[in-house]
Amino acid sequence: MPNKTFFPFVVIIALLIVDSFLINELTLEQADKKFPAFCAKNFAGEILTEKIFMGKVTVLCIWDTKNNQCADLLKKLAALAVPSNVQIIGLVGDKNFADAEKIAIKNSPSIPQILANDDFLPILSKIRAVPTTILIDEGGNLIGQPVTGAEIKFIQLEISHALEKNSPRSQALRKIHAALFR
Repeated sequence: MPNKTFFPFVVIIALLIVDSFLINELTLEQADKKFPAFCAKNFAGEILTEKIFMGKVTVLCIWDTKNNQCADLLKKLAALAVPSNVQIIGLVGDKNFADAEKIAIKNSPSIPQILANDDFLPILSKIRAVPTTILIDEGGNLIGQPVTGAEIKFIQLEISHALEKNSPRSQALRKIHAALFR
């Protein structure tokens, strides 16, 4: 019969191995989730960079002029009440900037728009349909799950999850978890 202290020892070793594997996975995953650096213009010709995301959680709606759902989502996003630490920005995913400006002015004049260029290819190449909404944290990292379509309830849910992850309670729980398992 095995020693009674042997089993807990094996469990602890197994947990440490799994924990170190998860740490490596998270580190690799986080490196892939950084929003790419960019230098682009808005409709007024002003230059914007990825620094526009710093300091706030950003709801980035990637849209184009060919899909009627995009205009509908822009209208819903413009009417959405968000906390002061959240901003909503549009990213025009096609080159029809004249029509895009008309759509944006009509449906969401309060939402700043970025005109996509080749700097956005790492993100745009992963988008399967428009509109797609992604969240970016205060440090420029992609967070949460992308929402495809004009699904405002899912977007609100993702915003709630993102804000909850940054709440004092969640930060305290992460510190406790880190102290226990590292």
